[in-house]
Parts: sequence; C-alpha cells; structure tokens
Amino acid sequence: MAQETPYEAAQRLRKELGDPSCIVCILGGTKFQGEESEALVKAAAKELSTARGDDVKFVTGGMAGVQETFAKHCGDGSRVSHLLPVGESSGFGTGTDIHAGADLEERKAIFGQLGNIYVTVEGGPGVSQEARAGHERGAAVIPLRRTGGASGGMFDFPAAALEKPTFATDEEWDLLGRKDASTDESAAALAAVVKACAASQQKQPSFWELIDELIGVDRSTLTKALGVVLTILVVISGCLIYREIARARYELALLHGGFLFLVFGLIGSVAWVVSEASRLEDEKKNGPSGDAALKKEE
Repeated sequence: MAQETPYEAAQRLRKELGDPSCIVCILGGTKFQGEESEALVKAAAKELSTARGDDVKFVTGGMAGVQETFAKHCGDGSRVSHLLPVGESSGFGTGTDIHAGADLEERKAIFGQLGNIYVTVEGGPGVSQEARAGHERGAAVIPLRRTGGASGGMFDFPAAALEKPTFATDEEWDLLGRKDASTDESAAALAAVVKACAASQQKQPSFWELIDELIGVDRSTLTKALGVVLTILVVISGCLIYREIARARYELALLHGGFLFLVFGLIGSVAWVVSEASRLEDEKKNGPSGDAALKKEE
C-alpha cells in the first residue's frame, strides 16, 4: 500500500476529528523565553476555549512548552488533539492524541496541511517552517507578535502574516504586538481575531448549491438535461447538413456546419465550466490537490 502524502494524511485526520468547520493549530517553542509568554498562553487558551462552538477544534504538535501549556488550560480538553508521529504519545493527560507520519519531519509536513488557522507564540526555525507551510497554502497565520522569536518575524517567518488581516480591527491587531498591554488584553484580542477569522472562513454556498437554490435542479439532473439538449442539437445539425448536401446546397450545408461547430464549442465550454467548478469547490473544501500539493511538498 502506497504511503499517504501529507495532504492525504491531513484529510484523513480531518475526518477523524469529525470534519470540523475550523481547525486552529497551535505553534510555539518548547521552552518559554519571555517573562509573560506562559501567562499569555494560559489566558489565550482560556479565552479561545469559550470563543467558539464545538465545531472548532484545536490541534497541537504534542510538544512541551507552548503547546502543552495551551492544552492544559483550554477548557476540559475535549476539543484539543495532539498530532504525533505514529507510535508516540504526548503524555499531556488532557486532550486526544492523533497520529500521522513516521517521524517528526513527516509530522511537521502534515501539520502544515491540517489547519485553517495557525496561532504562533515565540518559536524558532521549526515554528517558522510550519507557519510558512500553512501560509503558503492559504491558511490564516495569527502571530502573537509581542512574544518575539518567529512570531516577531525572525527565522524567515512569512512577512505577509505579520500584516493586519482584513478580519482583524486595528485595536485587536495592535494588542497582539504591544508588550505594554496586559496579558488578558492580548489574550482577549487574540480570541476576537481568531473568532473573526473562523467566521470569515465559514462555508459559502458552492457553485452547485447556488444553482440548486436558483432553479431547484441538482447537479446530476442538470448535467443530464444539458447532455440531452446538446445531443438533440448535434443530431438536428447533422441531419440538416446531410439534407443540404444531398440537395447539393453546399452553402446551406456550410451554414449548418458552422452551427454544429458552435454546438461542439458549447459542449466543450460546458464541460470545462463543470470541471473547473468541481475542482475549485473541492480545493476550497480540502486544500490544494494533486500536482499543486506535490509541488508544495517539493
């Protein structure tokens, strides 16, 4: 059996987690560097645990420091999971261990494919690597900039993730970077930003759902109806062309031939629209697929 790719593993894990509307991944160093970072993580965990409903799940990488502290202070731990390489255990005593990847590097690659939102606290090159992977595939990265390290822009952290996103207010974003703000203020601001981000990522009606809502016809029925109509047009055009050739009226035969050419063009256009709509719908739901996912892995 072929080994699953990071993308495939991430999709499997989403199903194991109940296919939540939003997965918030927590990234951070294994040791606290700043004096207030630990208190900030505790306050943020408490705020986040009550900021969203049960359909939002939190995932850590099962590491000591930031991730362990978050897990132990995020409510009763029922919505927290820890992604670890196969055969390993977090030992946190709270939350649920989930497994993918044979080693830490494989686990990191999968972690970068899993989240809708990545919250970062402090961190070094590893945190920056995972945040960059998430950012490159379109996930939201929210750094607690006041904690420094990767979250402050070091270690090739994605520069665009340090800029205020549209779903955050100026005041909220400012509080994530201000060291003179209290930990409670920054934690509350973080929860508000994550909440707004999750709301902005709520499922929008798909192309097919919009069609169904407008004309009350599902995808299968619509495709069959279009197929029947186009087939009838092809048959009629073919018969007209044959009739005009038989009557030696070649100009009219060419005219009908031009119409048939347009019908074939219409068939190709409809097929392309259906294919692209299905691909974009799947990519929006599951992330990049196929060649796009492989290129990111390279």
